[in-house]
Amino acid sequence: MLLSLALLLSGCSLFFNKAKVSPIAKQGHWEGRLQLRILQEKPEQFSFNFDLQGTADTGELTIYSPLGSTVAVATWSPNGAELTEGNKQTHFESMEDLTMRLTGAALPLPTLMAWLNSDGPALDGWQIKSETVRASRRIYAQRFQPTPPLQLTLLLDPPQ
Repeated sequence: MLLSLALLLSGCSLFFNKAKVSPIAKQGHWEGRLQLRILQEKPEQFSFNFDLQGTADTGELTIYSPLGSTVAVATWSPNGAELTEGNKQTHFESMEDLTMRLTGAALPLPTLMAWLNSDGPALDGWQIKSETVRASRRIYAQRFQPTPPLQLTLLLDPPQ
């Protein structure tokens, strides 16, 4: 029991003690939890902790396991996107291409990022709403068209 608690706490410290002083983080920085549900014949669901830095043009998204170990890192720029999983790196033309190949659905990064701090623009085929609760922010996004339908929920931690 004590060993389990120690492992849990050490995992939490790995997730919450990340350096946040990179030049990309100065352009924008968000942490929290992400859940993506793909509503297809055989539904799929992904839930992760995340750290997002940068802008829709240039940035980095790090996905963590519940114990704080890095599962994957996606980086993007106008020149393309790259996904790093352990020692494996895969290059993509864009973040939309990367999300399409991983989940079967292209996620509109510029519009979704516009919703991180305040209500952003409408997006055809999507219903997006947000709420601020005790200094944190929750964003719900549902895509109806094109298929497959998606449900994306972001729970952002309060800024530190």
